[in-house]
Amino acid sequence: MPPEKKKTSLKAQLPKILILFGIVLAVIAISIFKNQKTQPLPAAGDTPNETAEEQLDRHLEAGEPVFLFAHSNSCQSCIDMMLIVDQVYPEFKNQVALVDVDVYDPANQALLQRARVASIPTQIFIDSAGQGKISIGVMAAEQLEQFLTELVEGN
Repeated sequence: MPPEKKKTSLKAQLPKILILFGIVLAVIAISIFKNQKTQPLPAAGDTPNETAEEQLDRHLEAGEPVFLFAHSNSCQSCIDMMLIVDQVYPEFKNQVALVDVDVYDPANQALLQRARVASIPTQIFIDSAGQGKISIGVMAAEQLEQFLTELVEGN
């Protein structure tokens, strides 16, 4: 006669099931967090329904310094630069307007042609007189900070 198997009740297995469920949720949450795309912080006063070109024109007409950041949300260099912008820009958000330009947004194509953006990421720093400096590629955080400081100081 075979030995009798112990029947395990659902109540006894519940702690194990809850632990397993928690682990699965944690793995899903980590996966979602790792795959999130980072977006630069919007400048104070930007209107959400404005196109990037309308934002740029509004800031230029007001004689404000502008940091125009052209990028995609899928290229690794752009993602690296977005992280640097997120790190450095908040210190300057009340002094320099940020115009965030997704190069794959059809609404931004005229602005990209106007600014002659051919590579990404591209950063354009426009002073209050409308004069610009261009940087293509990933900048070091210190270099971005220096460019933004020059805009604030009017250099």
